Amino acid sequence: MSEQLLVAVTSEKIREDLIDTLIGLEEISGFNLSTIDGYSRSHSEYDLQEQVAGYRRLCRLEVIHPEDQQEALLEALRGACGNSPLRYWIVPLAASGHLGQEIL
Repeated sequence: MSEQLLVAVTSEKIREDLIDTLIGLEEISGFNLSTIDGYSRSHSEYDLQEQVAGYRRLCRLEVIHPEDQQEALLEALRGACGNSPLRYWIVPLAASGHLGQEIL
């Protein structure tokens, strides 16, 4: 079965909802969340502080998942997002695995 990498970017406001949702999914073995600075030419939705800084603080999610679980994963993310927009892309993985003694 082939694996894919889902990468998603969304508001930090729903970070805890994403964590709660993804921890409950038995189909995935784990995920990564990080804070990133998002830059855009469209500043109309930025608050005043974000307009001055020129970027918006966002949450980046990465999930390796089996290809046949894609729709279930997207549906779970839809539920976690509510009205917050979430931008995502999915790419096939050529390889993945663990090296060394410790599993991350």
